[in-house]
Amino acid sequence: MIGGWLALGSEDELVRWTNVAAGSLAGLLLAAGSTLRLPVGVPLAVLALAAGYATSLGIEGEALDARAPVLAASLFLLAELAYWSLELREGVAEEPGAYGRRIGLLSALALGALALGAGLLAVVDAGERSGLAFEALGAVAAVAALALVALTTRRPEP
Repeated sequence: MIGGWLALGSEDELVRWTNVAAGSLAGLLLAAGSTLRLPVGVPLAVLALAAGYATSLGIEGEALDARAPVLAASLFLLAELAYWSLELREGVAEEPGAYGRRIGLLSALALGALALGAGLLAVVDAGERSGLAFEALGAVAAVAALALVALTTRRPEP
């Protein structure tokens, strides 16, 4: 479905066929991986879809692609649901309510990825404009990132 969406969103015939082929290959890899119980099919399928998307970026060459956050969230969900389906084949009993919690967690993470990607696109788009406010915002973000790294790597006191 992702390959078809990328194909329909393009006006270039090469990009369309590349994404249709990538989507078909991804579907075959997921089906084979699921049937043979091989987890390696999941990252290969994601790689095939990403290669189709990279082709569209390389040929169409837009500066910013507004589809990127949706694609990121979709690829995340694809991988997580595919791995979950492999886990379910193991026959390990889950505790009651585990499926609902996992669906809720996956939904929240996918929406978070979508929101983060959209926010980053907005920042990059705004960053193309220059100004003192944007430079100050960049400096604050850099200091915050360093502080976050320092806090997470700090050793507990004995």
